[in-house]
Amino acid sequence: METRQKIVIYGNGQMAEFAWARLGDDARQLVAGFTVDAAHLREPSLRGLPVVAFEELARLFPAESHRMFIAVGPVECNRIRGARFERARELGYRFASYLSPRAMVARDVVIGANALIGDGAIVQAFVNLGDNVHVGAGCIVGHHSVVGDHCFLAPGCVVAGSVGIGQRSFLGANATVRDRLQIGSDCVVGAGATIVRSTAPSSVHVAPEAVLLPIDSHQIRF
Repeated sequence: METRQKIVIYGNGQMAEFAWARLGDDARQLVAGFTVDAAHLREPSLRGLPVVAFEELARLFPAESHRMFIAVGPVECNRIRGARFERARELGYRFASYLSPRAMVARDVVIGANALIGDGAIVQAFVNLGDNVHVGAGCIVGHHSVVGDHCFLAPGCVVAGSVGIGQRSFLGANATVRDRLQIGSDCVVGAGATIVRSTAPSSVHVAPEAVLLPIDSHQIRF
């Protein structure tokens, strides 16, 4: 009988709970517990599993028998996710990944460590996803695109073909990037924003806010 791979999830918030639910769908993997920095250790358990201080991780869940999964949102433009990934790798941990069975991922896609590809996502041929990349539900990543390490693509993003996305960048829900553009590292593209030219590193791009009309919804005729 094949032994299930034991996994420790870094995080104790909603992203960690989401990772627990997704990884639990994979019969080959078993979530053994959670870990966070001691300063952020609020409760001793989450979803019935122990939450331990990251400083004690190597003693309690050694790298020889456990893999890590970094489950942190795009806090500080993904710097927290990136830093914890790199620290876990320095400690000798290998990483788990989750690819939804309801995603469509071309067979020649290159996928780095600690990947999450959500339900309904489409990742086309010749895409290269770096380490610690989150591709949310319903995203489309077009052919020949490159997504750098530690990037976070929220649900519904559309990245057209031959796009390069620099490391630690964040694309909000339903953001769109036109083909053959370069998104600089550490960029933020807000929800619903459309990018039609390449962006500078650390730049922030947001869509116009929806207009509030001076009428009541009962006056609308569908």
